[in-house]
Amino acid sequence: MQRRWIFWIALATLLADRALNVWVSRAMYVGESIPIIPHVLWITYFLNSGAAFSLLLHGTLLFIAVAWILLGVVAYVVWKFPKLPARAIWGLGLLAGGSAGNLWDRMVTGRVVDYIHFRFWAIFNLADAAIVVGMGLLVWEYWKRQEDPPDAEDGSNGTTGS
Repeated sequence: MQRRWIFWIALATLLADRALNVWVSRAMYVGESIPIIPHVLWITYFLNSGAAFSLLLHGTLLFIAVAWILLGVVAYVVWKFPKLPARAIWGLGLLAGGSAGNLWDRMVTGRVVDYIHFRFWAIFNLADAAIVVGMGLLVWEYWKRQEDPPDAEDGSNGTTGS
């Protein structure tokens, strides 16, 4: 898988997050809930000034800075490593797209629109889910690299593969 896919995955994640945010903001009022799977999953319109899952409320400037740093790190990794495994490409793309989605909301309104509501868990959005899944994929890739280090004799630096 080529690293340009990081851009396309990030863009698709950002656009999907924006579309859902706009739909929820226009179709619902704050606090409204629509059951999708009764007693389990609801769409609930919530405005969040905190981080994922409403952690660290009112840290808007901190979250904006962290998002820019994450996007910078992703850009550096894409520039520095011409060949990346598929898990890393998906992880970086989801991380960048989710960070960009929440960054957009924070820079425009100072808060994010949350709407995915499992009744046994916090309310979050697609960008939050993309960040968590992206980080999970990157950790998985790191662990796989630790279990199966590249063969030193083949000249590989651990960044090849698909």
